[in-house]
Amino acid sequence: MKDYSLKINGHSYKVQIDDTNETPTVTHVIVNGVDYEVEIEGTKSTSVSKPQVAPAPTSGGSVTPAKAVAVPQQSAPASGYSVKSPLPGTILDVKVAAGTTVTRGQTLVVIEAMKMENSIDADRNGVVKQVCVQQGATVMEGDTLLVIE
Repeated sequence: MKDYSLKINGHSYKVQIDDTNETPTVTHVIVNGVDYEVEIEGTKSTSVSKPQVAPAPTSGGSVTPAKAVAVPQQSAPASGYSVKSPLPGTILDVKVAAGTTVTRGQTLVVIEAMKMENSIDADRNGVVKQVCVQQGATVMEGDTLLVIE
């Protein structure tokens, strides 16, 4: 088992991952003391060769640096009040859509965590401006679920 400290969206997580076998499709993971069985999608057992390094030119040739490639950033949640996940889990149901008027106490999202269903309710009146999750998605503590204006 290997131990990792991950920082996701500004939140620190202690993660332990079991060594995977030759065909790594399922492994055991512990995140902040919670056990998960994780299926690794799209993996194949392949051998990886080390890249070969070409020798540096010895003559007076010039070297041109490579151009930087822009990495797309994940879009930030819209402005407004962000409803965040209070715990890691799986989204079982999203009860509202963008444009829905919500009232204080109305259930917005249902999350399964440790075999229990947890309702995330609105703590204010408003209109849902953006829904950031969908049914079946896995969320971590502090992830934005939706934005209320």
